[in-house]
Amino acid sequence: MRVHLPDNGGMTMIENTFIDHLMPTSSGDFVKIYLYLMRCAQNGSADISVAQIADALHYTESDVKRAMGYWQKMNCLELIEEPETASAPLSDPEPSCPLPPGTGSKITEFRPVRKASKEDVKSVVFVAESYLGRPLSQPEQETLVYFLTDLGMDIDLIDYLLDYCVTLNHTSFRYIQKVAVNWAGKGIKTVEQARRDSSSIRQEYYTILRALGIRDHEPTPGEREYMDRWLDEYALPMDVILMACRRTILQTGKSRLAYTESILKSWSESGVKSARDIERLDKAHELSVSRAKAPARHAAANATSGRFLNFEPSGTDWNAVADNVMRVQEEQARLSQES
Repeated sequence: MRVHLPDNGGMTMIENTFIDHLMPTSSGDFVKIYLYLMRCAQNGSADISVAQIADALHYTESDVKRAMGYWQKMNCLELIEEPETASAPLSDPEPSCPLPPGTGSKITEFRPVRKASKEDVKSVVFVAESYLGRPLSQPEQETLVYFLTDLGMDIDLIDYLLDYCVTLNHTSFRYIQKVAVNWAGKGIKTVEQARRDSSSIRQEYYTILRALGIRDHEPTPGEREYMDRWLDEYALPMDVILMACRRTILQTGKSRLAYTESILKSWSESGVKSARDIERLDKAHELSVSRAKAPARHAAANATSGRFLNFEPSGTDWNAVADNVMRVQEEQARLSQES
């Protein structure tokens, strides 16, 4: 497949480190806003407001602010916040970035990629190979350099990152990178910050996620919200939660926390506190279904029985018939004895 680009469309430069490391692990909406900011910054539109960006991309202002905050934490974006009344309208009647005149935050620069010293790279590669027990591939070494440069992690923090992931039996660099990006998004820059964040993650989360077949990432805020509700608000024991997880996989074939939520909410409202309570509910449900199907089964039986269920007596006196048969048999026996 060949891709032909227009000659007169202009260009916006995107660094390969962004495409290789940040884009795959970031929200699609955040990536879209980042690309638009890059387009504006590289084409001379220095005075851009949140409202203008929201209007141009059909997002809410809150969406834009979240994206800009995320990219600032990832060390990709530098902004100068100014009061709404301090900026003058754009003087260029046809600005290179198609935004209406207005005020807002100036995009001053996109931070260049920092350089890592050879000594730092050698040290962090040695640490990683010690934890993983094997030589690193070239892409894996480049990922470590990405931690040092783009994410601004020092060697001590990378050491703790590797120790943390290996302790959880996650040795793939894809998983390690997801954790690193997650920490960067939270503004974690020191081992102490990472340690506090890790201790705040309840171990029950991993048990539940494994039961749902989820093993490739840290619990997301949305997943934590579900699991906190099951553990705290519904106050359900772990074996009950795991039963709901297994039913989710069996009935949907997917790791759908929303489906698990519907099961556990129903059980909580029914007063479930143990596996025995679930058995009671299952039996009650089976009985209800059986009773609901009983009229249909009765109608089907009538239909197949046909004339036998509609038989009407002919009026014959069967008692009299039996008496006549007995008299005939007695007469035959008497004649047989006389002869």
